[in-house]
Amino acid sequence: MPSTEPASGPAHASARIQLASVLPPVVFWSWLLSRLLFFGPLLIAVQRQPPGALASRLSQWDAAHYLQIVAQGYAGDNFAFFPVFPYVVKLTAGLLHLPPLAMALVLSNGAFLVALVLLMRLSRSCQGEATARTVVLLCCFNPMSIFFAIPYTESFYLLFTCQALIELLRPHLHAPRIALFGALSAATRPTGLVIAPAILVAFGRRRRLSAGLVVALLALGGLAAVAGINLHLSGDPLAFIHAQQAWNVRPGFNLSGLPSWSKLLSQVVLGLTNTKAAALVDLVHPILITATLLLGVAAFGLRQRQPRTSFVLSLVAFLAYWLLAGMPGLNLVVVVGALLLAAWGYRRLPLELWVFGAASLLLYLLKQNTISLERHIFATAPLLMLYGAWFEHHPGWRRFLLGFGSLLLVLYALRFAQGLWIG
Repeated sequence: MPSTEPASGPAHASARIQLASVLPPVVFWSWLLSRLLFFGPLLIAVQRQPPGALASRLSQWDAAHYLQIVAQGYAGDNFAFFPVFPYVVKLTAGLLHLPPLAMALVLSNGAFLVALVLLMRLSRSCQGEATARTVVLLCCFNPMSIFFAIPYTESFYLLFTCQALIELLRPHLHAPRIALFGALSAATRPTGLVIAPAILVAFGRRRRLSAGLVVALLALGGLAAVAGINLHLSGDPLAFIHAQQAWNVRPGFNLSGLPSWSKLLSQVVLGLTNTKAAALVDLVHPILITATLLLGVAAFGLRQRQPRTSFVLSLVAFLAYWLLAGMPGLNLVVVVGALLLAAWGYRRLPLELWVFGAASLLLYLLKQNTISLERHIFATAPLLMLYGAWFEHHPGWRRFLLGFGSLLLVLYALRFAQGLWIG
């Protein structure tokens, strides 16, 4: 009896398999749901605001500078913002005759989807399928994924650096591709320059250090291009450094950032009231935060003998810490966690990736203020991979963190809708 299966059945199945290999379902659905968790509450929250509130909110903070560069070019403190993202927005908006804000949103979210595909591919090759899925989930379902949705450089930076790192792990290094994506990284954000030591490690391990030096210099050409644009437009090749003085930043190895760290620690340990008063006028917060930290220490001590009790106490301690310390507390946890994971992950990642992650973290800590450290860390592929590896080995914490991160994503979307600072 002849088969009734449509002739196109096998072809359709093959097409679905190919699509899943190019765009894994976990990537697509994580990307889509995380976008809904941000844009849904945002759209609801701005309904009660004056007309134009949505566009105003989506254009606030750094996005305002990038969109100003698109509309008017570089001037003043806008030189602190690197050119790849605004120039691509300007070019595509002009070609497609779309408003710059709409084009910037499409590019940011589209680039994030591609970056997630590359991030999963990179993590899968180094850590396996299960950890790669966790890395993607953690990247999407945390409040800092907001910055992959709005006109910021996070999406472009993650995309370019992931592709550069993938190239560095190939058996046969393709120098032009490495130089290209390295240069794009360095011309997207200043921290992109740390791709150079990773390039040197990759070529050095293959006994091609002289070629690596050439490729690293070509990659740093992205930074040289930024300096060239600055020279052409302002007469100062280092305008991107000097413009940072508008944010009271003095680039380089100095101690000017210590007051910011002191303030952050004071907010966490002593509380906002004592920090603002510069005196111990309220004993409640220090007592409660000390009790919370002691509870955390007790939970850690029970992790071998009574793991379930340890986990429950850890959750209680973490939630109490969050309620007491708020966003400064989360900032500190993410940064300290990244430092500990960088040490823990030295032999858990290929050396090229570890060097890029560690050098990036060092550069973030040298920025001399604590603002935006969380979002920088969550746009750095090797650090995300280390978070994924640790939480893959702690499934209870992984489930909690994904739920907690999703909740914070919604809450931060509502804060964003009010124009309140989130990172």
